[in-house]
Amino acid sequence: FPVTIVSENVNYDKKKNKIDINVNIEEGRRYYFGDIRFLGNTVYNDQTLNSILRVKKGEVYNGVLLQKRIADNSSPDSEDISNLYQNNGYLFSNINPVETKTENDTIDFEIRITEGPIAYFNNVTVKGNDKTNDKVIYRELKTRPGEKWNKELVIRSIRELGQLGFFDPEAIRPEPKNADPASGTVDLEWSVVEK
Repeated sequence: FPVTIVSENVNYDKKKNKIDINVNIEEGRRYYFGDIRFLGNTVYNDQTLNSILRVKKGEVYNGVLLQKRIADNSSPDSEDISNLYQNNGYLFSNINPVETKTENDTIDFEIRITEGPIAYFNNVTVKGNDKTNDKVIYRELKTRPGEKWNKELVIRSIRELGQLGFFDPEAIRPEPKNADPASGTVDLEWSVVEK
């Protein structure tokens, strides 16, 4: 629900060296989730997607929560719809929530899904390792040519490379390149910085 700041004032107390801040707000109207429909999903049924979305009709509307359940960019391990697709080969998937109807205090949504084709790793390369032998790195990688794109395996590979102790863990970067929906392939270039 929208919040409006009606008034605010700031008072400084010189003797105590403190500031009092008073903000008068008006909460506005409270909104609720209405019907939520999935469109374009063929790989996963509505029941599976609903179990991940975990938003029910009649609950207080929370746009931030809805977006996190669709694609939580703050955590690579989150249980969200985008990760469900990304961990099962659907690199080219796109999930977009659209408000379809607002009536009184209720908002209906369509979760529009473009699944796209499954993507497979094509070339997997490493750069930035001057001292460390390539095979030391390649044996830690879970991303192998010919296998399905899997975001979870990319994240696991980052962690396992970091645990070797040879590289700056903050500087390990997997960069998808030449992603081609027509051929269903993607190259992955691993960039590392040696300690």
